[in-house]
Amino acid sequence: MIFIFLIALFILAVVILFAYQKIYNPGKLCNVCYRVVPEMVFVEETDEEEGALDYYEKCPFCDNELEW
Repeated sequence: MIFIFLIALFILAVVILFAYQKIYNPGKLCNVCYRVVPEMVFVEETDEEEGALDYYEKCPFCDNELEW
C-alpha cells in the first residue's frame, strides 16, 4: 500500500514540476549551447541609423545570435 502511495507521489511531483516549468518560462534556449538565456537581459545596441536603434540579442555563453 505504501509502495503505491510513493509511486503516486512521485508521479504527482513530476507533473507539478512540468507544469511549473511550462508556466514559469525564464527565457529561451540557445540553438548552439542549449543554455537558457533570459529575455530582455542581453540586448545589445548596434549602430544608429536615422534616429532608429537596431537591436540584436546574443547568447552570453557562446555569442550566437538569438532569434526571438
